[in-house]
Amino acid sequence: MKKHLSVLPILIFLLGLSITYALVTHYSSDGYVIVDTLSIDGNTIIMGNGCKAIIADTSPERAYSIQLGLDKVIVGRPITHDTVSEILKSFNITLEAVKINGYDGQYYYSDMIMSNNEKVLSLDVMPSDAIAIALRLDAPIYINQTLLNEVGLDICE
Repeated sequence: MKKHLSVLPILIFLLGLSITYALVTHYSSDGYVIVDTLSIDGNTIIMGNGCKAIIADTSPERAYSIQLGLDKVIVGRPITHDTVSEILKSFNITLEAVKINGYDGQYYYSDMIMSNNEKVLSLDVMPSDAIAIALRLDAPIYINQTLLNEVGLDICE
């Protein structure tokens, strides 16, 4: 029995180490830059860092929801992104970050990194939905630096 008890601290240490590794891996912003430019023009999302921005079309409903998130407004009844945000808050799930991480020539890809006291989840979500939710929860939005360099346009000219 004593032999098994001496292994317990080692197992606890290894478990803590693996949890720390999972958190650092999911939350790491290495290779990403914070989105410091975010606006809506009609059905177009303009998001980027500094003078580089990705310009992408979205649906009128999603553009409207992102604009409401930017303005911190709930108009009348809550819309889907308001409801999802409230569900996350009610279950003590923290939206740690949104990462815009890919483009295949037709679609952009993103992940929402969420956590509670026990688990970390990286969930593939449409960027427009992820942005709308992040704005409501004041979560940071990151964009892959390589992606921004490859498809971003200079918006300062």
